[in-house]
Amino acid sequence: MKKALVVTAAGVLALTGCGAGSGSFEAKGTMTLGLEGVTQHAPGGGECDGYRGYDDITPGAQVVISAEGKTVGKGELGEGKYDDGWCKFPFTVSDIKGGSDFYSVEVSNRGTIEYTKEELEAGINLSLGS
Repeated sequence: MKKALVVTAAGVLALTGCGAGSGSFEAKGTMTLGLEGVTQHAPGGGECDGYRGYDDITPGAQVVISAEGKTVGKGELGEGKYDDGWCKFPFTVSDIKGGSDFYSVEVSNRGTIEYTKEELEAGINLSLGS
């Protein structure tokens, strides 16, 4: 009887490690602010930040990815670049624990939006303002 339990336990452990998408992956994306929340309004690019009601959207703002209520990855916004009335902040979150069907993304405590692993790997675009 003990021999059967050991074999069964080993089989279960082997199967749990073989699940599709259970390894880690990288998410990338952009957080975009509309004209009313941007510090620069000049053409030609350059750095920008959020201001007024968007002053929490700046380089270094936290990006949190969760699955099933648990944090599985953290990153931060990069430098904002002005682009035709918009301020775009790139981000990358590495070593996200895989294995879930959906992942919640939150930037600077602004609420969550759900995505699949495939969407996160391909790159997502979040936006605030108009």
